[in-house]
Amino acid sequence: MTIDARWSVLTDDGEERGMNQLIRDPEQVPELVGLLADPAADLARLIHRDRPWWDESRRFLDHDVYATVQDGFGYLSHQDSTRDKAYPVGDPSSEGCEFDDDEFPPGSGLPLEAFTLAISEFLRTAERPTAVTWREFFVGPSSSGW
Repeated sequence: MTIDARWSVLTDDGEERGMNQLIRDPEQVPELVGLLADPAADLARLIHRDRPWWDESRRFLDHDVYATVQDGFGYLSHQDSTRDKAYPVGDPSSEGCEFDDDEFPPGSGLPLEAFTLAISEFLRTAERPTAVTWREFFVGPSSSGW
């Protein structure tokens, strides 16, 4: 099992530098969490190499999993060919955060131990982690999001 984690880091000169880490062992996950905790780190896309393609001819993945660490919380989202976009039920005091590719709602930030455990489970199973409770995020005029 392998996760290909990809993100960028804003350098001192204002440029972005692409980063990636292949994670093959759960012992590598805390290192990834530490790298994502860097204030210059952008949102990471976690690509599980053992999942099937949505459309192999076009090389479309069957899943979108994003992760970041902000203000001491780990934020995670998951969507795949069988499930809509969802975010963990996290610490109510987590403020949420916004990126170009994903917007994490308030209350979805996980303590780093739970965040690390969820990514480790994703590595091991290639499925949405069951170590956390998930809520689908709905967008609409009468929706509060949750």
